[in-house]
Amino acid sequence: MLLSWTVILGWGAFLFYSYHYGVLAPKLPLMGEMNRFINDTEALVGHITHLDLSPKHGMHGDGVAPPVSSSSVAVPGTPQRDIDSVHIVFSTDCTPYQDWQTLVMFHSAKVVGQIGPITRIASGCDDAKKADLIALYAKLWPQYHIHFTPDFKKDGKTKKKYDFYNKPYGMKHWLENADPPVQAGQVIALLDPDMILVRPISTKMRGQPNNIVSRPVEESEIFERVEHGKPVGQTYGLGAPWVNDNHKKFNRGKICGEGSPCLDVPNEKEGWKYFSVGPPYILERDDFLKLCESWTLFVPRVYENYPYLLAEMYAYSMAAAHEELGHLRMDHFMVSNTFAGGEGWPWVDALEDACLPPDANGHFQPDVPLPSVVHFCQNYRVGDLQFAKRKMSKTAFTCDHPLLVEPPTNLGKVTYRYKNGKREDLDQKQVKRNAYVLCTVYRSINAAMTDYKQRMCSGQSNTTYVKTLSYRG
Repeated sequence: MLLSWTVILGWGAFLFYSYHYGVLAPKLPLMGEMNRFINDTEALVGHITHLDLSPKHGMHGDGVAPPVSSSSVAVPGTPQRDIDSVHIVFSTDCTPYQDWQTLVMFHSAKVVGQIGPITRIASGCDDAKKADLIALYAKLWPQYHIHFTPDFKKDGKTKKKYDFYNKPYGMKHWLENADPPVQAGQVIALLDPDMILVRPISTKMRGQPNNIVSRPVEESEIFERVEHGKPVGQTYGLGAPWVNDNHKKFNRGKICGEGSPCLDVPNEKEGWKYFSVGPPYILERDDFLKLCESWTLFVPRVYENYPYLLAEMYAYSMAAAHEELGHLRMDHFMVSNTFAGGEGWPWVDALEDACLPPDANGHFQPDVPLPSVVHFCQNYRVGDLQFAKRKMSKTAFTCDHPLLVEPPTNLGKVTYRYKNGKREDLDQKQVKRNAYVLCTVYRSINAAMTDYKQRMCSGQSNTTYVKTLSYRG
């Protein structure tokens, strides 16, 4: 009798373990039902955190990646993946400057109904900061994740600091050490932390109402979905100077290596079409892992002769060429530079009112197409209002901090801006584009701050919701 009960209990434990860890997946008739089930229960399940035990600093020699290891605290379980699920990730350091950006990103994803997990890859946190972030996200955003890595900023050869080493090395670290592991077939979108989602990012490409096809890409080249061997990226005006074998800053033979498919890109036109891309980068897991192997190998080689801001982006392009992962280039994923082509500005230019407030659900102009994200990496000015991310208060997400002012309802109609205290005329297009970004950023930050206060400041007598903070030109 005792033996029978032992067998029964053991078998039951095995079934529970297999189901819980995804070995036995439930067979539901509708993926949408599974996704709704996950969304309804993920707040109860908790969040996954990754506690890294690696050395505090990574050194980058020529093609030598720093050693990595991690120990994780995680809630087990790998739920069945929705076909529209996109795992959003973004790389940060551990400064307050990127803490507030993370909270805005998380909140905007929740508002737009983004399907899939989101992970902040945080590099260089000390133990106290790790504990603070784990506690904050467990309470505020338990459905989202944080993954800790060493600080990779120091260049091994030059001994100079290059902040953006954290992106390729952090991404590779996460792909190799995520717990639970990122499954093959999962689509991943790599964003920047200073991005606000306005529309969900989907695996589906063909037939999307927000699509803007990047020239010279043709409609016929747009595939149905992102999947293995079919990566997608936002158009960036990087070009492909590395294709020029006489370029003084890029030696693709040295960077990519003898016999590399990178050397087979015939001209800058082809380089532009398939590799002049930036975040959001959207790739299947195995493709991203393969690309990161070359990305981390190439980035110190690029930086050696091109020690500038965009070194990691050019290294990405060359790594994609090396791995024969020509990207479908699309324009609609992002707006950022109000003077740029190749971004989602045609949707903004077509708006009747660029500063229309969001609806009761927080959605901006839900009945018209809009770019997927607002990338607030520039300085935006129209009328008396301005926004530059580095001027944003590092303590904005506290109970007693005021909200940003409500943008004037006529902001998209004024004809001027202030810059360095001087009034300047603006044309209609620049007014509308700057007003769109300012109104979206101010209102999205306010919505995230309000949500934070409502859920984190209960009983605090100093909590304020006054909208008095503004940044002037």
